[in-house]
Amino acid sequence: LALRADEFTYIADFLKQKSGLALTQDKMYLIETRLQPIVRSQNLKDIPELISKLKAGQVNASVVNDITEAMTTNESMFYRDTKPFEY
Repeated sequence: LALRADEFTYIADFLKQKSGLALTQDKMYLIETRLQPIVRSQNLKDIPELISKLKAGQVNASVVNDITEAMTTNESMFYRDTKPFEY
């Protein structure tokens, strides 16, 4: 199920605001794969329904956090590499 352009724009803007993640159209598959577990856990029909609930303010802070966490890559290797800090 492909998102409409306005749905993609909304979720991309939402993620940019919440996490700084800049999502481009070529990453549409990430939305579809990473948000599907949240859709299921919230007993929703599909991702557009999740987006609709986001737009209407009908999701709690926990779901907003889940969406952000699902879409961001939590890489900590940067902090384990001491060379930039030594420099």
